[in-house]
Amino acid sequence: MSPLPDSAKTYASESTERSIASEPSTIRWSTSEAEEEDHEDEDGEREESPSEEERESGSDEEASRDGGASEARHSVDGQSTAPRHGTWTWHHTAIRIGALYLFPAVLAILLSLMLVLTRLILEPLYNTLPLTLHPEVMYASLTVVPAILLWYPLLRQPLREAIHARVCLCVTAVAGDLVAVSTRRLGSLAGHIAGAEWGGWATRVILGVGVVGGGAGFALLCSDYIVPTTRVTKPADGSRLFLDVLLRCAIFVAHVWLGERAWLAVLSGSTSRLVQHPEISILGVSFLLTLMSLLMRPSPPKRSFVRYIHGLLVARFKLNPRTSSQTWDLLSRLPQQIFPILLLLRIPLLIIALRQQLFLRSQPPFIAANWTLRVLSTERGMTGQVVVAENMEAGYRFLRTIPDGKKGKRTEMGDSIFATFPLQEVAVLAHRADESDSLARTVALTTKLQVKAEVDDASEEDARLADRALIIGLGVGIAASAFSRQGMEVDLVEIDPLVYQAAVDHFDLTLPSTSTVNILDGATYVHSLADLQRSGEYDGQKWRLVVQDCFSGGMVPAALFTREFWQDLSGLVEDDGIVAMNFVGLRRSKASRAVLVTLLSVFTQCRAFGDVLETNREEDDSVNMVVFCTQDVLRSPLRSHVYRTFHSTEIQLDSIVHPEDWEDEELMLRRGTEGRLNEWQVETALGTWKAMQQILTPEMWLAW
Repeated sequence: MSPLPDSAKTYASESTERSIASEPSTIRWSTSEAEEEDHEDEDGEREESPSEEERESGSDEEASRDGGASEARHSVDGQSTAPRHGTWTWHHTAIRIGALYLFPAVLAILLSLMLVLTRLILEPLYNTLPLTLHPEVMYASLTVVPAILLWYPLLRQPLREAIHARVCLCVTAVAGDLVAVSTRRLGSLAGHIAGAEWGGWATRVILGVGVVGGGAGFALLCSDYIVPTTRVTKPADGSRLFLDVLLRCAIFVAHVWLGERAWLAVLSGSTSRLVQHPEISILGVSFLLTLMSLLMRPSPPKRSFVRYIHGLLVARFKLNPRTSSQTWDLLSRLPQQIFPILLLLRIPLLIIALRQQLFLRSQPPFIAANWTLRVLSTERGMTGQVVVAENMEAGYRFLRTIPDGKKGKRTEMGDSIFATFPLQEVAVLAHRADESDSLARTVALTTKLQVKAEVDDASEEDARLADRALIIGLGVGIAASAFSRQGMEVDLVEIDPLVYQAAVDHFDLTLPSTSTVNILDGATYVHSLADLQRSGEYDGQKWRLVVQDCFSGGMVPAALFTREFWQDLSGLVEDDGIVAMNFVGLRRSKASRAVLVTLLSVFTQCRAFGDVLETNREEDDSVNMVVFCTQDVLRSPLRSHVYRTFHSTEIQLDSIVHPEDWEDEELMLRRGTEGRLNEWQVETALGTWKAMQQILTPEMWLAW
């Protein structure tokens, strides 16, 4: 038998050596008596000259060594060896390497779930888009910071002595408790200091370092059994060791990133219990990690954690013997190992978390935010958290779909709190292609006088009474209610059923029996009807009015603003019908120009109106506008005199879209390439977030 090189020996309280049998395909394991004698000599030397600190807790260490010596024959820091008289083949090696890779990979899946749930907690504070910014910087921070924290102790002792699997899992569990307890408050504070762009990023990095760092330590320990890390034998090895640790941490964080992508795809639009209360889900993951750490076999360290801290303090601050003795008297009262310390640290965190989730989270309706907010309902829907609440100071009720925007109306008068919602109703006042009844219709709709236009026969009157309107994006139902009051039949398209239910229960939405409610994506609905119409399978009545109001959370769904969508919709609208589109954006931003260029390429007759006087706007101001379009060129309903009332708020579209914009092919949004619109709406989303900060107080943001 010939012994293996020293690099192949494992750290243990009782040394072993591998012996190679005569057959090249097998390796036999035996105990070297010579090394046992050397080990006993080393123990004898340590016992002959014990330090003062060792004498104080010598009995504990002897018990630890005695207990660990018997276990070291079968386990080396959690590593199982082959039977002493068995054979070790390449099958065992493959299984061992696979297990050492599989456990960190499963851990990465759990940690990525915690990061996704952290993001869900922050969405009510920031909306979705700000939390998607700077992902490269965030993951680089989650790689470098844990790598530095793990690299520093390895400069003084081997990896398997400095890092313990149970401690790594427990650190991750404690970090999860901190996430469940402090994410909302920390996110609110970070947003107030750094704004929407960097506030969410800072919160995720601060809370994610502990979550990812513990997992990176566990992965680093497992990888050391596959490919040993760099050993520090001279000062120059420190840099090589850091690059080694950084590479291994980067590989683990890459697994976390892949897991986060997968979880986001699975949980997108989900209403499962996993996302209903993300804090409780995070506590569940933390409990699972704690259970895993308790089930792992502990490996007795050669040096207690308290002794390590004491030695570090003495070396760092150069304490004199008296101060060193006093420090040791204080530290010796703590548990000798870090694992029980972490378990004790979790107790107050768990108490706070349970208090928040069980006793402070009331069932709606409830009063919050210093008696200024009444939350009527809050429930997780397909588009996020759907909240109906009342601002008791300002006297209005609003619907907020998180991560979408806010829509509402005053509780006493029933009027909208935003000017653009009543502006959408102006389309009703526009006369039809027949100019003879324009004045009569305008008077009837704007006064209480019952004016009836003369018609040739009953069939023509019935046709006029049967006008239909399509509304894509319900909100609180202001436009739908207005159209219903005018005797129109309404077809609603809303992607989230909870939004429709909230409009009915809390905003008095009532529709005629002939109206339809379609719970699905607006782009899918219009495209399906257009396909049926082109194939001759659909010959239903076309819409006279279409309102598309899908702006939410500072951005719009790009699929509802492509050229193909407007072309599909134009075939479903009457020749003199009107399409009203609500859009918010910076006046000359790429997003605003792209939306208008694409719309005007299909509907050539358009007029736009804003919510404030146009003379007060500047070039880079955010504009909230409703654009009215029609295909009737000869006798356009947009020339109706009713629009003169809004002349002061009319937006000249040529001030936004310049001639050179028509030649920029990039501005034409087409199906399949509309994703770039989301990138262009970042500034609008950040501006919307700042505007919402003026409407809702910080206490209101934290109420749900």
